[in-house]
Amino acid sequence: MNKLFTLVLLMVILTTLAIGCGPTPVPTTPPKATAAPTTPPPTATPKVTTIVFYQRGYVAGGTDAGSVTTAKAIELFQKANPNVKVEIVGIPWTAEGDTKLEAALAAKANINIFRVTSPNLPRYAKQGILSEITPYLTAEDKADFYQSAFDIASYKGKVYAWPLWVTAITILVNTDIFKERGVELPKGDWTYEQFVETARKLTFTRADGTKVYGVTASAKAGAVEYWPMLYIDGGRILSPDGKKFIANQPEFISALEKFADLNLKYKVGPPDFGVADQATVQSQFQKNKTVAMDISTPGFIRTLVNEKFPLAVLPIPMGKLGKPVTNGAFGLYAVVDVPDKDKVAAAHALAKYLTGSQIGIDIPGYQLAPGLRRSNKNLDQDPYFSLVAKAVQYGVYEPPTEVPNEIQNTQFVAALQSVILGQKSAKAAMDEIAVPYQKALDEINK
Repeated sequence: MNKLFTLVLLMVILTTLAIGCGPTPVPTTPPKATAAPTTPPPTATPKVTTIVFYQRGYVAGGTDAGSVTTAKAIELFQKANPNVKVEIVGIPWTAEGDTKLEAALAAKANINIFRVTSPNLPRYAKQGILSEITPYLTAEDKADFYQSAFDIASYKGKVYAWPLWVTAITILVNTDIFKERGVELPKGDWTYEQFVETARKLTFTRADGTKVYGVTASAKAGAVEYWPMLYIDGGRILSPDGKKFIANQPEFISALEKFADLNLKYKVGPPDFGVADQATVQSQFQKNKTVAMDISTPGFIRTLVNEKFPLAVLPIPMGKLGKPVTNGAFGLYAVVDVPDKDKVAAAHALAKYLTGSQIGIDIPGYQLAPGLRRSNKNLDQDPYFSLVAKAVQYGVYEPPTEVPNEIQNTQFVAALQSVILGQKSAKAAMDEIAVPYQKALDEINK
């Protein structure tokens, strides 16, 4: 029995070994699934923010220095900021331009950045139109700008505009007419009396009947370039605190009379003296060459130099004050505070570039007046603008107020023109405008 069990057990073991030594079965590999073609995720289209830039004096396709350099500046800005598109709206330096700008600002639509005048800045800030620039200033910006620039751009302790430059009005001279008449250019400072004598010598009729005049200046609201002549005797329009109208005081009256005498007494200005707009005056001086001296802001210099105009620059003559004076506007760019904060940020970025020092390097000829950043040395070696920069130290500027533009600009300029045209005496005209002007000041300072 034991033998039989042993035999059966042996047979089972042998059978098992035989099975284990058989051919190894080939494992079945399931066929690979065909991968579905992959579609790359859609690329997000970068958001483009469009801002509208109101620029004084700009003409699309214009060949004047301001239009050319503005177009180039926007081109470079858009190239560096491809997510921003800038639309330029050009408006003139006239009452027409003022009207168009005021309408856009009142609507707060289709306007994001514009040139603001220092007299108008307080009014716009009070109305909530302007976006404060402080959140967009770096530490370097704060250290670079002159404090005086921030002072003129501030309202109640907040800075509401990017300081660009300060114009300093001087006298531009056609040296060919001086040579034609054998008149020497003044060297250094000169007096009002010397200025009058020179202008009289330069007022004559050519052999072909062309009448040439000694001096002129733009006189329209928004571009009153004879303004420094009204300060030569020490007068002012407003008291230092901006609360009193004082242009009816003797110092201002005498200077206004001296300027009016150029037309009424000495007859050294063209027929439209005291009423011509900027474009007309510049054409008389540059193209027609019928005016020997143009009392002008420095922006016109670049156009004249580019055209190789026979140019020299002279200071404003001295009056009873006994020292040179100048006046002009602070160039400021302001941003409109709109609900779309992308537009606000883009407009501030453009304003920062336009008021920086680099733009004068990027675009030779861009800078039309002395800058307001310490890093801005672009005009230091310029043979014409260096003289303008020197005049800045003699600048006389009125304190900014919230007096409506209709009074402090339009009505006041009309009062000045009435004197220049001989329609009213200087005292009568200033006493008359003093009433609405002072009323507005009193209302503001309640």
